[in-house]
Amino acid sequence: MTTNDLLISDFSNSVFQAMFKKYFAEIGVSVKDWEGLFSEMNTHNGGNMAYIRLCENEPLGFIQFTFVTLEGWFFKEKLGFIREFWVAEKFRKQGHGTELLSLAEKYFKDSGICRIVLTAEENEQQFYLNRGYSICEYIAAKNNMAVSVKDI
Repeated sequence: MTTNDLLISDFSNSVFQAMFKKYFAEIGVSVKDWEGLFSEMNTHNGGNMAYIRLCENEPLGFIQFTFVTLEGWFFKEKLGFIREFWVAEKFRKQGHGTELLSLAEKYFKDSGICRIVLTAEENEQQFYLNRGYSICEYIAAKNNMAVSVKDI
């Protein structure tokens, strides 16, 4: 099986859009204005990026990520943030998710980032725990999910 990974920052990419729509359908999220959503992704401050993975030109999955800043009264820290992550069902449990996550982690590390944050559904948390992430009780997310952190 030959795979090809593409780094994108233009979310008008038709392959990314098709995968993102499948992902949202799978998790039960409906969107009335897809064009507006993808346009917002393109204008996100801080460098919204994604790796898309193809398997012999068939869309396999993607990982979307950006930078965020956590700031207090004295310190601020620029972090990597995994925004969205999806692998097509028929390609799951074959290492593709781990490889996509590793690509995003390397991108952050090469960009001088030392810590990555993400949120995940409870049934997905073990995937991240197995890859060196830990649940961080002292960071709260607006989606009320547990926050996972990894120092890289």
